[in-house]
Amino acid sequence: MWLPMLGMTALPHLGGLYGGYVTPFPVVWTCLYTGMGYGSYLVWKELGGFKEDALVPLGLYGLQLALNWTWTPIFFGAHKLKLALMEIILLTGTVGATMVSWYPISRTATLLMAPYLSWLCLATCLNYSIWRDNPEKKEE
Repeated sequence: MWLPMLGMTALPHLGGLYGGYVTPFPVVWTCLYTGMGYGSYLVWKELGGFKEDALVPLGLYGLQLALNWTWTPIFFGAHKLKLALMEIILLTGTVGATMVSWYPISRTATLLMAPYLSWLCLATCLNYSIWRDNPEKKEE
């Protein structure tokens, strides 16, 4: 049981390597990625692995993880503030849906996602403020 636990806990960190390179919050993201990764392991374990019952809760988790990994290159790399805002709103909603799907399976796993959801709410507000205060230039 150690290998799945370690693998699932480490998985979110793989996509976060780029984010840690370009953003000044590696300690925060280490904690958030570890919590969400361990939470996914708890859900996986409770459901007996990747079975039919795991499709929605772990599918939502995988979707939010992909959205998480995508936001940093959009915001910091491409500087597409409006697109990043739309993406992070979708990401935050997907994390909320993931938590709702996890709650009947593992309350602990759900609570491990709470700091991440809080961080995303802050990041969404910041993304909105930056987008609002820096309108895109129109080509003539």
